[in-house]
Amino acid sequence: MKRKNLRSMLAGMLLLPTLFMACKRTPGGEFQPAPDKNKSGLQNFTPSAYDLNVVYFVPSDGDTIAHYRERLNGILLQGQRFYSKWMNYYGYGNRSFGLRLDSAGKVKISVVKGALPKTSYLYDGGGYIVIDELNTWFAAHPADKHSEHTLVIMPASTYAFDGDPGGVPFYGVGRWCFALDYAEMDTSYLGQNTTLGNRATKWIGGLMHELGHGLNLRHNKEKVSEAADPAKGTALMGSGNYTYGKSPTFLTAASAAILNNSQVFRTSTATGIYEEGNTTINIIKASYTGGNIVLKVKFSSTQTVNNVNVYNDPEGGSNYDAVPWVAAPSGDSIQLSMPISEFHKKTGNYTLRILFLYTNGSSTEISYPYTFVNNEPVLDISKDELNKSSWSIAYVSSQEDDGPAINLLDNDQETIWHTQWKSVQPAHPHTVIVNMGAIQSIQGLAFQQRFNLNGSLKDISVFTSTDNITYTPRGNYTLANVNGKQYISFGATVSARYIKIVTASNYADSHYAVLSELGAW
Repeated sequence: MKRKNLRSMLAGMLLLPTLFMACKRTPGGEFQPAPDKNKSGLQNFTPSAYDLNVVYFVPSDGDTIAHYRERLNGILLQGQRFYSKWMNYYGYGNRSFGLRLDSAGKVKISVVKGALPKTSYLYDGGGYIVIDELNTWFAAHPADKHSEHTLVIMPASTYAFDGDPGGVPFYGVGRWCFALDYAEMDTSYLGQNTTLGNRATKWIGGLMHELGHGLNLRHNKEKVSEAADPAKGTALMGSGNYTYGKSPTFLTAASAAILNNSQVFRTSTATGIYEEGNTTINIIKASYTGGNIVLKVKFSSTQTVNNVNVYNDPEGGSNYDAVPWVAAPSGDSIQLSMPISEFHKKTGNYTLRILFLYTNGSSTEISYPYTFVNNEPVLDISKDELNKSSWSIAYVSSQEDDGPAINLLDNDQETIWHTQWKSVQPAHPHTVIVNMGAIQSIQGLAFQQRFNLNGSLKDISVFTSTDNITYTPRGNYTLANVNGKQYISFGATVSARYIKIVTASNYADSHYAVLSELGAW
């Protein structure tokens, strides 16, 4: 199941809010729950101070499906128990997402009639239309909004020849998530080796997977040892939507660490929930020894960090294959040892994603590329870079007033070089030349993408010169779409005073070039 990007239409703009992974977290004001709560205490959970909003959204030419309240009540209470089981397992207590009960003692489900017919709420794009309508509805019905997290369930609008439902949004968008309903969607079918049993696993498991996204979770995969553990099996936020209720399915420790800070898992109200923070990695050391990737990180943050998730994500797979570890910080540092025997794949390119989890529920991710060679990781994550204080820009082919090329040299990832896009939009190639002030002996270059990875630079050519007249080509490179430092090597030490970068493309497939930092080592 995939998550949608609310900002994809705006990828070419210079100053956008920071994107979180592939999805923009939908902003919301500070929310305080109403005091007259009717809690779902049937499971003996530690009560949550906030509840999940559950909405059954019906197009103008549609209707609810028979017995939806009874069926969805069973599904949501079972899901509540599932999430609580794994929170308790990892030591976070008997906690789960809050659910409010109606006067009949069942999970409160708000039925909202859409303004448009079924054809307006298709899988592609329909979720955003629903969100707009529900934001208007919540503004008119504030007593029905119990948190910033909303599960939207819609009756299936199409059915395949074999009866499989579909046709409506089914994904996570920030703190919103979408699922579908059909007549036989019932927990009583889970575990049956029948068409309806397999269908129940697919769509009920899918609901729980997308709900995870709506509760702030990201894709990740079980470790090798967990896959072999009969008590664990398949991670829900990996491919667990195809095993839920059929074979062992679980939440990873990384998922539980995120839920620990989620609004609807909180046992008391708080201010400042989801206020954005910023983390800077001051020192990072990664090495491979004794079959383990050993990671040491020292950081500074504007928010309180209570856990750090580290994902080892192989290229491709949309993060579904990312194997995670969790580290509790000791002061401003973490240290982890990650056995590669727990990886399912030991070839090709990887991304090391370091996710700093803040106690207020927000987070910051910083990522670095590495690769496997001969079944061992090559961790070229940090270098001793040359001092840039005397460097200058000798030439730039295009720059915006608020994105000058000099920003490449200020050691500040919050500032960027951005080619023109306001009045004119010149296409690739774009060229920038850096003057290091004197001839230096260098082995390669250091690059840092824009922190939010909006339109990251992709394909480039590199040249060096001692006199800014005669240039020697040093190769064509593809930069990784990560926001940590990354390095290219010339393969030998070269003498140079001038560095010329010529761009060919970016990850947004658009005309502009954007880059935060350029250095040499």
